Amino acid sequence: MDSPGVLVLLGVIALSTVVQGVILVRIAWGGVRLSRRVQELQGRVEQEIRPTLDNLTRISRSVAEVSDIAVLQARRVEGIVTDALERVDHTRQAVRRLAERPIAAFYNVTALVRGVRQGFHVYHRLGSFKAQSRGKSRRYRDDEHLFI
Repeated sequence: MDSPGVLVLLGVIALSTVVQGVILVRIAWGGVRLSRRVQELQGRVEQEIRPTLDNLTRISRSVAEVSDIAVLQARRVEGIVTDALERVDHTRQAVRRLAERPIAAFYNVTALVRGVRQGFHVYHRLGSFKAQSRGKSRRYRDDEHLFI
C-alpha cells in the first residue's frame, strides 16, 4: 500500500476535497452577500414604494367613495326627473280635460258661424230680397239639367 500511485491518488483526492471545500465556502460567502443585498433592496423598496402604495390605496378608496356618491346622486336625480315627468303628465292631462269644455263650446260656435255664413252665401247665390221684390226671376246655375 505504500506504493507511490496510491499516495498520489490520495493526495489528488485530498487536494480535490480542499478545492471543493474552498469553492463551497466561496459559494456560501456569495450567498450571504447576495442575501444582504436583497434585504437592502427590499428595505429601500419598502421605504420608497410603500408610501406610494399607501397613497394609491387611499386614492382608490376615495375614488370608490366618490363613485358610490355619484351613483346615489344619479339615482336621486333619476327619481326627481321621473317624479317631475309624472307631475307634468298629470298636469297636462288636467289642463287637457279643463280645456276640452271651452274648446267644445268654441267648436259649436264655429259651426254655427259657418252655418250662418253658408246661409248668406246661398242667399246671395239665389238672389237677395231686393232682386225678388223687383220681380227678377231667379236663375240657378247648373240647374237646367233638372228640368225636362
